[in-house]
Amino acid sequence: MRIAIVKKACSLRKGGSERYCANLCRQLIQLGHDVTFIGEELDSQLQDEFAFLPVKVNRATTWTKNRSFAENCATVIADHEFDIVHGLSRAYGLDTFRVTDRLQAHWLQVYYRNRFSRFLQGLTPRHRTILELERSILTSSSVRRFVTQSSLDSRLIMQYYGVPERKIRRVYNGVDTTTFHPRVRAQLDRVRQRFELDRSAPLMVFASPAFEHKGLRSVFQAMARSKTRGLQLLVLGDGPIEKFQDVAASLDIGRQIVFAGRQSKIQYFYGAGDLFILPTLYEPFPNVNLEAMACGVPVLTAATTGGADIIEVGKNGYLVEHPDSVSEMTNLIDRHFAQPLRLQRAMSQHCVRVARRMTLADNARRVVQVFEEVLNEKSPSLKSVA
Repeated sequence: MRIAIVKKACSLRKGGSERYCANLCRQLIQLGHDVTFIGEELDSQLQDEFAFLPVKVNRATTWTKNRSFAENCATVIADHEFDIVHGLSRAYGLDTFRVTDRLQAHWLQVYYRNRFSRFLQGLTPRHRTILELERSILTSSSVRRFVTQSSLDSRLIMQYYGVPERKIRRVYNGVDTTTFHPRVRAQLDRVRQRFELDRSAPLMVFASPAFEHKGLRSVFQAMARSKTRGLQLLVLGDGPIEKFQDVAASLDIGRQIVFAGRQSKIQYFYGAGDLFILPTLYEPFPNVNLEAMACGVPVLTAATTGGADIIEVGKNGYLVEHPDSVSEMTNLIDRHFAQPLRLQRAMSQHCVRVARRMTLADNARRVVQVFEEVLNEKSPSLKSVA
């Protein structure tokens, strides 16, 4: 198949969705397909691997960037012939669309809990533009399939936009098990020594590009209440670091927390921990959860996020009902570290088994199955192309 993948950025150095885009393109090529990336930015190291059609955007404001990207993608797509155009970002001219970013209609509901504040936010040019793009894509008759990363987003797009269930295909993320694997735990001493963390004390790891809305404040509050002796936290991400250092100091836990900033080779930081914690308010599917599991680290996350689908409570991780459920979070942290070491190791082993079933190759094969459905629907007289 001649496949176009649409995303604002395709990169192995950026966040989870940009890395997913790069890995998907690579996997599709390995499966024998002709792949073109359509977007604003492509890593230099990827430019020799597949074709790149750049999209110009109006960078005057956030809303002009979003709208011009969507519209200009359609222009680029119309000038070329593809069997399938698959969107990982909001754009026009798509055959299939993966709900990669947070569903904006739901995000406004859960983040702006005050009805009046939510109404005002919905009137801002940025939110209004994203909502309009989201609605036009998810209600479009020309988009034949919607790929979701979780059962949560499958329910949400039906709830908010009336997407018929027959058009939804749930395809869980895959993880690169050549990068994320339990052998990274051999670097545990080096990482802990670098950041002056106690080798023998329990360590939780938190990782996100930004801290707001990811449950970090609740994690701090749970640490302040925890009875686990010597509990430590390694925080990875840009911040705002100073603001959260002040929050930690106000709870008298500043000495238990290390802010390491953004780090490359994040797999070694997962491997240095005993529990990965990300009780985020809402995400379609945080890739970091699966990456941590692949490194043999159990995960504590929130039932409000798509990552909850792969959590088997007590076997490979834990779920809190809501990121604000501090008492529940405290109890789960203490429960985990109060377990005998053999049970913690059993959880670690189960994490690895789950992750090994969720490979990048399997993800790509399932995505191709969706493409084949659409191709047959578009050209019923033709047989699907493998």
